[in-house]
Amino acid sequence: MSTGPAVRASAPGPGRERPPSPLQRLLRRLPMLLWLTLMWVVLWGDASPGTVLAGAGVASGCYAVTRLPHLPVRLRFRPLHALLLVGHISLELLASSIRVAAHALWRPARMRGAIVAVPMRTDSDLLLVMVTAGLSLITGSLVIELNREEGVLYVHGTPVQSARAVRKLRRQVRHTEERFVRAFGTAADVEEFEREERLMREAESQDAGEESR
Repeated sequence: MSTGPAVRASAPGPGRERPPSPLQRLLRRLPMLLWLTLMWVVLWGDASPGTVLAGAGVASGCYAVTRLPHLPVRLRFRPLHALLLVGHISLELLASSIRVAAHALWRPARMRGAIVAVPMRTDSDLLLVMVTAGLSLITGSLVIELNREEGVLYVHGTPVQSARAVRKLRRQVRHTEERFVRAFGTAADVEEFEREERLMREAESQDAGEESR
């Protein structure tokens, strides 16, 4: 009399999830792999096929060696705002290149830099990485440090030789941040950004009113 197999695979219970298949694990990691590859291309400043393949290999190697956990990538792509972002970065890159070249050729003695602290209005790690990479592409600006606890970005700007130049650099960083948030941020990211923007403007208005008294 046959009693059947000694061990049978039991179906997962109602509170137990079926383990993901290799294809599902790959799809979950794909957004972060693409993001790491994009950052590699941005840092190298070269979008050639060799650079893209090298970035994909480095990103895959990081996942394989360090066994990075699955990180949810919560981004939303808005084509119109993305075009405005590309236009903003292109104009800033052109203007800053001309400005830095002019100071280096005709005013080398006044070629001074400064580190400016700029409070950020978004709390998304991915958006902050985007802002950091975007600012590093612009000639004359380089991100030195990001204080995540206080939400402050420290940017080295060149040339910065007056209080007016400091305010201009701070406006440039904030404008770049806004472009990235509106181009790739989720609805919650945009809402948080606008709330922090209102609070920051109210605080600046109060400070200006107290200084004028």
